[in-house]
Amino acid sequence: MNKSELGLGTWQFGPSYGFWTDQDQQASRSVLRFACKHGIRHFDTAPSYGKGLSEQLLASVIQTREDLVVCTKFMPKNPELVRKDLQKSLARLKTDYVDILYLHWPSSSLAMKPILSAACDLIQEGLVRKVGACNIPLSYLKEMEDLPITALQIPCSLLWVRSLAAFRQYAQDHQMDLVGYSPLGLGLLGGKYAKQPEDGRKDLYVFKSEAYKEYLSLLDLLGQLADRKGCTSAQLALVWARSQGFSTILAGARNLVQVSQLLATSTLELDEEEKSLLDEKAHDLTSCAPSSWDNYFGHRW
Repeated sequence: MNKSELGLGTWQFGPSYGFWTDQDQQASRSVLRFACKHGIRHFDTAPSYGKGLSEQLLASVIQTREDLVVCTKFMPKNPELVRKDLQKSLARLKTDYVDILYLHWPSSSLAMKPILSAACDLIQEGLVRKVGACNIPLSYLKEMEDLPITALQIPCSLLWVRSLAAFRQYAQDHQMDLVGYSPLGLGLLGGKYAKQPEDGRKDLYVFKSEAYKEYLSLLDLLGQLADRKGCTSAQLALVWARSQGFSTILAGARNLVQVSQLLATSTLELDEEEKSLLDEKAHDLTSCAPSSWDNYFGHRW
């Protein structure tokens, strides 16, 4: 299986939901410049990341689109607001179009199809190249197969493998770009957080009861395999994600050391035994989450 393209996610540049509250803006710009200089061409942002700050930081560094892929998102409100919200994002990004516009989080209290249909209409206007859905249940997608939704973004992390195979098969069957985010588990797979962090990550299921033991076991295995390969646990977690059959894996970095480590994963490989060991640990951990959950945030639609 070919290794996925590496893209840069930018949630960490715009603090939101109690995450990344101490990120330095100059460090963010440095990461973006370094990423562009060293071959990253896929950048993913959202207006909810720092209330537009992430989009603005991206625009401050990207002076020309060239061969870059720039993606942003919108939250479901009503069909009439989709275009208006995109125009606000385009103004912050200082661009005339985005390559992919994702519905960010669907809502069970709203009819999603008219909202996504309004987003698809923007393709004809040249404001959007593709429309995608992020964090969407397969049951929702199956109701919208007559719409030109051609990109699907889901978590791809050792912290959460529930339904991974089903999403991968769906994307393949429907010729959709499959984009994975959070391969480092919001930073929790780097081995630094054996204890609960102080920010919003402390509420994730991995720190609850039975899951916590499995999480520590996963960290231990990552550490052992990383030592064997002469890399970091975070790099190994990213290599695993890049072996999962996604077109693009979005990883986050908060400084130049981290983005350099992300780029170095292009020369690392897992053998079948290593991959199998990690798969087993990931399934053991994910099975500790409530059976009703379909995302590792426990978000209810």
